[in-house]
Amino acid sequence: MIKLFEWLRLRRGDISASYHVLSNYYDQFESEEGGEEVFNFSPESPVLPADIRTATRQPRFHQRFRKLKILLPSFLYTTSITGNLKNSRPTAWLDGLRGVAALFVVLHHMSLIWFPWNIHNGWTNGNDHLIQLPIVRLAVSGPANVMIFFVISGFALSLSSLRLLRKDQHLKMYQGLASSIFRRHSRLFLPAVILCAPAPVITYLGGYETGKVTRDGDSGGGGGGAAIQPMNPPRFDTIWAQFGHYVQTLIVISDVYQPTGLNWAYGDSLWTLPIEFSSSLVVFTLLLALSRCTTRARVTITSCVTFYSFWYFHWAQFLFTGGMLVAEASLWSRQPTAAAAAEAPGLDGARGDAGRGGGRALGKHRPSARRRAVRRACGVAAFLAALFVLSVPDQGRGAADSHGFAPLVGLIPARFHAAGAADHFWRPIGAVLLVLVIDTTRPLQRIFTTRPAQYLGRVSFALYLVHMYILHSLGFRLEKYFARLGASGSGWASIGPAAAIVWCVIIWVADVGARLVDANVVRFTVWAYGKLCKPI
Repeated sequence: MIKLFEWLRLRRGDISASYHVLSNYYDQFESEEGGEEVFNFSPESPVLPADIRTATRQPRFHQRFRKLKILLPSFLYTTSITGNLKNSRPTAWLDGLRGVAALFVVLHHMSLIWFPWNIHNGWTNGNDHLIQLPIVRLAVSGPANVMIFFVISGFALSLSSLRLLRKDQHLKMYQGLASSIFRRHSRLFLPAVILCAPAPVITYLGGYETGKVTRDGDSGGGGGGAAIQPMNPPRFDTIWAQFGHYVQTLIVISDVYQPTGLNWAYGDSLWTLPIEFSSSLVVFTLLLALSRCTTRARVTITSCVTFYSFWYFHWAQFLFTGGMLVAEASLWSRQPTAAAAAEAPGLDGARGDAGRGGGRALGKHRPSARRRAVRRACGVAAFLAALFVLSVPDQGRGAADSHGFAPLVGLIPARFHAAGAADHFWRPIGAVLLVLVIDTTRPLQRIFTTRPAQYLGRVSFALYLVHMYILHSLGFRLEKYFARLGASGSGWASIGPAAAIVWCVIIWVADVGARLVDANVVRFTVWAYGKLCKPI
């Protein structure tokens, strides 16, 4: 009876007792069945048996400690049950891929504050480092991983609507699409407003490095060889004036009519948010405009829009609409064949066999072991090819002279060179190809459904938002501190300890931010949509 009472109490409103059940990436309501129906953040969310606690009296200190536990990283006290729930989704690998890409973006920005630009050059016969090798260089390549973000977003934003259109559930599709459009701006910018709020405080307290950091050309590391200068927002006399400037700049980067955020004073990595918002609207518009078209007509028109975006240098829109095409291909590949559908008429092809292959995997229609091995080998080869294309260096960093990349540079049309868009030719193609290959090759998906990858996916947005001001304040100062302790020779003697400490802080802040801010923003946007909009 006591357990039953405690179970009812948890279901009626003590959401803090089971917040770790919300372990999927917080955008998944836009990648599954659309809206709050799939990702239920209400107090009536199901409570796992492991979360039921008996109502025994505990010491007051222990009760206070349990409340403070929310400020600890979630991986220190969560169970493995949430991982099983998370990995059961057919698209769970998208979260893992996004998490790995976010990790590499952070490593890219770390490399800029502790190493010179030359480690981002292509591999030649000169003074090279292993990190400059093809594919390996993706670990510190920011632009390539941002492009992966955009393809994933296009895929996730369109998957639910496309699935409903293929089932002729137009009304449900319109409801989900309206909800996504309503929430999109707040979903992107509200977490940024809150999670970047420490940046003006750090500025006011003088936490950023004010002295100029010199560059030493081809040196291997250390603060003296930093590729960029530390972030240094304008400092005001009062904290209120500092926050006033912060709010002013936020209004500029979140302007829906003239989006711009390339050099935001409090974190220039947020230049992607205005682009992501405007590109999301392109996807939503296409979904609505083509909702009454046949599947063949919709795919044809979307392909034309995608090619137009690519050929006329709208690389972000190309990536989003390319992700939409990958979602179309994914849904098509899950359709059961006519023969398999006849044998199993009750099978939902979109979810059969864990969402891969549908009815094709049934009985005699299951591919032979040899055929599966060939397909797996082709998938791995295509995966490596996509990574290779995606890792093309910048034109200004010796791409034309790099081993392996020179032939690719020679294939770039002259109009891309003339427009200064040569760097946006191969990488977008590689990003779309990468997501397509992973979606069609199940063994590759297992890489991104591991617990570390899924954890990174869950905190990826918060990780992206908080890492810059931590790196440019604590990161710069820690490296200089360890260098002053007498470190000599390799720059790793000062960079290693600094990187270890900074990584712990970034993961900690991102974990707490993902649970306390990101998840609550999702709850708020779903709640606001339900309160302000009329039911159909």
